[in-house]
Amino acid sequence: MATLHLNSFNNFAELSDALVNEWLSAIDNAALARLPACFALAGGSTPAPIYRQLDGMLANRGRNSIKLVATDERWVDDNDAQSNEGLFKQCLPLSYGKQWQLVSLKNAARTPEVAIEAISERLKQQLPTAFTAVLLGMGADGHIASLFPDAPTQHDDLNCLAAVHPQTRQSRISLSLPRLLQTEKIWLVITGTEKRQVLENATTSNLPIAALLSEARCNIEVFWCP
Repeated sequence: MATLHLNSFNNFAELSDALVNEWLSAIDNAALARLPACFALAGGSTPAPIYRQLDGMLANRGRNSIKLVATDERWVDDNDAQSNEGLFKQCLPLSYGKQWQLVSLKNAARTPEVAIEAISERLKQQLPTAFTAVLLGMGADGHIASLFPDAPTQHDDLNCLAAVHPQTRQSRISLSLPRLLQTEKIWLVITGTEKRQVLENATTSNLPIAALLSEARCNIEVFWCP
């Protein structure tokens, strides 16, 4: 089981400052070691301010080559408000397409089920090594990426799988748990007392977050604020 390190902050601005500083160090260390820098990033409203802050700082730091993939994506166009890949374009306008190079979880197939083999092959070719870091959020139900309770966390030996949101029935595609775990670092960003309690009780549950904690091969840095 991974070692969990809880970093508590008074507010989200402090949390964002700390994570962006760690993120910049990870990018710099990869460049010094002449290693590829690649990150899997959660979507949604919670990490969006972090991405905007990082974007402004990266814009003044030369032209690092950094690969980016969403931890999961809704099967919608980028211009849809629910698209994580669209969110990255909005939050990283200064560095997207310059420092950041997106590896998309989507293609022209009508459904994720049809697309997963082709997307998995794309991931194997374009992201063949471990991630520099994976940034995850967590739902109050203990889900991570689009790996939901009582649903599969992997599909055969593929790097991704089709998923369905249990309430909305929205079609999604998600990195598999084994692929998420192929990383040097895991950053888990959560807010509020409810999610902190879910995390603290995870070891006694069978939730996706519990699987992450038990199977991770690197330490997990939790960034939490009320």
